[in-house]
Amino acid sequence: MSRAATLAAALLLGWTMAVAASAARAGTSGQDLRTAPAAQPVTAGAATCGRCHAERYAAWTAGRHSRMIQPARAETALGDFSRTRLTLNGRPYELRASRGQLFITESSLTGRPVEHRVDYTLGNRRIQHYLTTIDHGRIVVLPPTWDVQRREWFDSRDIIRPDEQDTNPVQQWNKHCVGCHVSRQDNHYSTASRTYATSWTDFGTSCERCHGPGDAHVMQQDAGGGSGPGAIVRPSSLDPQRASMICAQCHSLRDTVAPGFRAGEDYYDFFVPKLEYTPRKEQDPVYWADGRPRRFSNDALGLWQSRCFLKGGATCITCHDAHRPDVDQHPELAPANNALCTRCHQTMATDVAAHTHHAPASAGSSCIDCHMPRAVLSIKAKIRDHSMSLPTPENTVALGIPNACAECHADRPAAWAADAVARWWPANRRARMVQRARVFSAARRGDPTVLEDLLAIAANADEGPLTQANALGYLRRYDDPRSEAALIAALGADVPILRVVAASSLTRPGGVPSLWRALDDPRRAVRLSAFVSLINGATQPPAPADRARFARVSAEFAEQARMHEDDAPTQADLGLVHLLNGDLVHAADALRISRELDPAAVRPAFLLGLVRAAQQQRAEARKLFEQVPADDPLYPAARRQLQALGGAR
Repeated sequence: MSRAATLAAALLLGWTMAVAASAARAGTSGQDLRTAPAAQPVTAGAATCGRCHAERYAAWTAGRHSRMIQPARAETALGDFSRTRLTLNGRPYELRASRGQLFITESSLTGRPVEHRVDYTLGNRRIQHYLTTIDHGRIVVLPPTWDVQRREWFDSRDIIRPDEQDTNPVQQWNKHCVGCHVSRQDNHYSTASRTYATSWTDFGTSCERCHGPGDAHVMQQDAGGGSGPGAIVRPSSLDPQRASMICAQCHSLRDTVAPGFRAGEDYYDFFVPKLEYTPRKEQDPVYWADGRPRRFSNDALGLWQSRCFLKGGATCITCHDAHRPDVDQHPELAPANNALCTRCHQTMATDVAAHTHHAPASAGSSCIDCHMPRAVLSIKAKIRDHSMSLPTPENTVALGIPNACAECHADRPAAWAADAVARWWPANRRARMVQRARVFSAARRGDPTVLEDLLAIAANADEGPLTQANALGYLRRYDDPRSEAALIAALGADVPILRVVAASSLTRPGGVPSLWRALDDPRRAVRLSAFVSLINGATQPPAPADRARFARVSAEFAEQARMHEDDAPTQADLGLVHLLNGDLVHAADALRISRELDPAAVRPAFLLGLVRAAQQQRAEARKLFEQVPADDPLYPAARRQLQALGGAR
């Protein structure tokens, strides 16, 4: 995850300048934050698991979790390669199949027609992409993509996430999509040659993604079985939070803060979920205004909002058999089958019509059709909302948020549905969702009138941690002592996500003492959030008592940056962190890599200028400062540095 957006503010802090000046006087290289990558546990591989668990292995190999990425062959490719010529968005393509291999000719990568061998297929349920390996080991998505349901070709760039900025983006799978399509992936990226040698243990999400590394378990079983250090993780034996975190490693929109998540470990030592309060593009937001997921791959965050999880302890495997991942084929999940829900909601099962006000056998009496409507936008499809909330057509009237009633009554206005549910359920349990949507929508606009409402939601544990976290995230927009007090208080919350958001939102001077203490938080995501906020908010280097903890979390940041050695902004951030620790040598290394990846970027040039000045390499420092253009925010600081070097004109 790049920290460019958050660390950029640190560039003009007196802290940065003070450290650089101190290093120059001392002639030191500072503290080396680099650590050797942690030793990874040995994995057995899915085929080894299948030796003892043949039935489950067979079910897995027949399901979609094993087929997310497959070697491209005639039998794995679903697209119609007999259509030898295509035109998609005005661009011509040629398709060819020969001796079991597939080929696509396109011109967008190089500007001239080039035939690429398809190495892998990606997806097989709704769409299927076709991947090829090009220069420097980059595995990219070729534009022609097959719509499995509609049986037609379309351009993959029609569904590229809206945060992609390039007008002609190339989706590099082994840079932008790391972590979920295969198991035990390692890109083996070389900063020297800027090449990838990507490898993985298993295609798809295999046994050890959910049960933990299996090599010790295999050796234990070979030695006679029993339990002990080599025992495999059983998700069903974990508490609901830890059990659902296993699925959340892929089924949540999140940033990765550390590599190597293993089943049974805490999500917040490895990931930070992206929530509703974060910046978004209004034409295609990730969340609806009430905080429920709007876009796909977010089922776990929907579940974590649900009363079924918060009050009932339901997890993913309460309803899903993970060994049969083809969820649309499970009869127990059919809309007409309420048995899964009525196991807990037994009183409603005794008189379904009294609860639903619909005929018992109708769609209006289907639990999932009413409480899990298809309101989440997937790739060219709609999937079910896992927040399991109440139909709230009032939010459709006010904010255009979909409601379950419209799934059947598309010919009726939302106001008609709102009147109906108000008559049937006059106690209006939907008021919480109406209030939440109203407050979050106003907070996104910076409306000062909802500050009290945000404070109330943030303090109300009955709202659920993710809803509280969204309210805390919005408080950063309000320059009010009550906002700062609420954020500082949330740093002591029991739930990690509240501490994560509070730490990332405390950027004013009053929160600095609390942030220094948060560097000792038990969860890595909290520590790193506090670390970034300190760099943004602290104006002086750490006090002696805080230096060790700052260096310790700096090393964690460096470990995170190691996952993104191919990302220019992340390497610029790493260079800044090395600089703040007085490590000029490794600051220069990171900034050099950043500049090689993006020669036009101004920030790493300015930072490298500070490093070279501190190293008494005055001529190079002068050249770097002179590269800062007059319209850049760093220009005044660069001029001051040039004056100090005797080179400003």
